[in-house]
Amino acid sequence: MKLAVVGGGGRQASGTIRDLGDSLDVKSIVLIDRESAKAQLEQRAKDWCRGKAEIVCCDINAHDDLRRALRGCQAAANCTSHVFNVQVMNACLAEGAHYTDMGGLFHWAREQMKLDAAWKKAGLTAVLGMGSAPGIVNVMGRYAADLLDTVETLHLRDGIVNFTKTDAPLSIPYAMNTVLDEFVANCFIYEGGDWKELGPFARGEEIDFPPPVGKQTVYATIHSEVATMPVAFKSKGLKDMSFKLALPKAFEEKILFLASLGFGARDPITVGRSEVSPRDVLVALCDRLPRPGGKPDDHKVLRVDVTGTQKGRACHVQVEVVCHPYEPWGMACGPFTVGFPVGLTLRLLGSGVIKERGAVGAESCVPPEPFFRGMKARGLDVTCSIKYPVIQE
Repeated sequence: MKLAVVGGGGRQASGTIRDLGDSLDVKSIVLIDRESAKAQLEQRAKDWCRGKAEIVCCDINAHDDLRRALRGCQAAANCTSHVFNVQVMNACLAEGAHYTDMGGLFHWAREQMKLDAAWKKAGLTAVLGMGSAPGIVNVMGRYAADLLDTVETLHLRDGIVNFTKTDAPLSIPYAMNTVLDEFVANCFIYEGGDWKELGPFARGEEIDFPPPVGKQTVYATIHSEVATMPVAFKSKGLKDMSFKLALPKAFEEKILFLASLGFGARDPITVGRSEVSPRDVLVALCDRLPRPGGKPDDHKVLRVDVTGTQKGRACHVQVEVVCHPYEPWGMACGPFTVGFPVGLTLRLLGSGVIKERGAVGAESCVPPEPFFRGMKARGLDVTCSIKYPVIQE
């Protein structure tokens, strides 16, 4: 199997590369990024890829160059920003390679879904959003929905805590641009059989997660699951669906403060004689922060609650996984649970396990059982509970 990682120098790509490097069925890994990331790619190839990595530096906006970099690959992942998802998809489609990415928030995912017919016609699969959320939660939602004859509600909850000791003023769980979008962009829920737009960080809800995450307040934020899952489960009668997130409290408070000052804005402002984007300034400053040292101590719970009917009985299915740092790689929970599922999905695509074709969310094409087996091999145990009312109406 020859697989490609676009944006191989990024932090979240680290879990993807480690997974591919450790997988015996992967014979060749193409690490693709800008020229400025070449030293990082070379170090990762040396440390993680067991002599099977090829490094290609190119501008991913240069369609022909990216096509050449992907040539001969069975599948590729975009591990750069979601704003490049369509460009990488188009290059993969032209080269006959399957595709996945780390999510497209809401609007990007909808644009990607418009390419579904072209991918079906080519006999290829584009898995839209394959980290922890979106990604793992989508497959858990598929597993729960498959247990039911009808589906009425589907709710995703993601609780994150971070106890890692660091001197840095900000410990960022994933790409800062994505974090800022979640804090400043309007979000969507699916309610009463249609999408509803809400303000950012809407409808707070207290959830008592298993330890060490514990009790957290989760909020609706802009995410791609809400774009894809109502489409996937419409035929089962889905009426209400939402995604809500709780980030580490200290981090959340700092980002809310920075966003209130305007640092989430992209439009330039005049500072002295220069025009600068507040967001670009903040992202650049965050890129200069030292990475947390010492032993990682961040944790996450992913929970999916689905209600519907099974053989005429009302039924509630809850699927859950508790995630921790991955000790064999010395990797924090964040990059592990975002990056590793991408590697696993690339392997399932390249080996032909994923058979559904088109540009769709993971809930429509990733078979839960082999995916969960791959998770268990990396220490992630998915659990499921099913409840029925004692007295049926």
